[in-house]
Amino acid sequence: MEEKLKEEKIKITPQRMEIIRRLEELEKTHPSFNQIYQSIKETQPNVSRSTVHDNLKLLVERGIIRSFNYKGETRYEMSQDPHVNLAEFNKNITDIKNEKINKMLDEIVHILNEEEGIEIKSLLVLVEK
Repeated sequence: MEEKLKEEKIKITPQRMEIIRRLEELEKTHPSFNQIYQSIKETQPNVSRSTVHDNLKLLVERGIIRSFNYKGETRYEMSQDPHVNLAEFNKNITDIKNEKINKMLDEIVHILNEEEGIEIKSLLVLVEK
């Protein structure tokens, strides 16, 4: 991850590294801002909400992480690859890992690029259960 930060010319700070570490820990849950902030407060009690918010925003803008909205809440994930997120009634969001689905998503990206002339930045599919 430090390599990605260096490539993007983003200064490596303890706060940024802690945010990334927490995102990696919470990746399977697609955490909200509040979940990330509360998790970081456990080890860095003096960190401000704005520091966490600004760093998450920077990481999203530079394509290091991805954010999406679900039911009025911004969620974050590390994976940039096309995949399906399954949202359950209890607000848990998990990745569907299925080779057939991944091939279909790659084909959708290819069709949009080649046949429709649309350059895809990312593909996010959210399915509610």
